[in-house]
Amino acid sequence: MALISAKVIAQVSCRSPSELAAMSWEWVMRADGRVLYRLTKVDGRRSRKQLPYWNELTPGHLQSFLASNANATAMLNSLARQHGHKIG
Repeated sequence: MALISAKVIAQVSCRSPSELAAMSWEWVMRADGRVLYRLTKVDGRRSRKQLPYWNELTPGHLQSFLASNANATAMLNSLARQHGHKIG
């Protein structure tokens, strides 16, 4: 039986400044309420790691993000900044 992934509500790509390596990250919010992130590139080389689970939204928060994609993207931008990642 194949697993069907939940619809993506919002997705943000960002980078993490470091003296050791240039890293790119991706943050994803899914329609099932899960927020995930992963390392996508290290020094320009693609990383193929799975999206690790970060947190799950409450049903109330999820409904507000489903209603507005802009709110979901803003929340992911904020999370990425809190983790030291730079957007864009």
